[in-house]
Amino acid sequence: EIESRLLPCGLHTVGVPPTVEEAVATLVNIASLDRPEDGFKALPRLIAESVGRDIEEVYRNSDAGVLEDVQLRQKIVEATRAAVKAAAMESANADGRIEAVNPLA
Repeated sequence: EIESRLLPCGLHTVGVPPTVEEAVATLVNIASLDRPEDGFKALPRLIAESVGRDIEEVYRNSDAGVLEDVQLRQKIVEATRAAVKAAAMESANADGRIEAVNPLA
């Protein structure tokens, strides 16, 4: 599925680490995919579940123009991006580029 998504960063320069913003753009796409074969739920799904909602219902209602779910969907998108950015910042150097990957504890 990752291959079929548009990666918003454009071409990468070999040997130059991506900026945090470039990494976030890619990582948000990755974090937004369910991986049932590995037992992982997408971050937006987990956020929706944390407020007692099903992400598929939120998507359907948002697409149908249900204002409450349009707003909830936007909040989920923003929360996903904020969580991914916070994790990426842990790996950034002083120039704002990803320097090292911090393993999960």
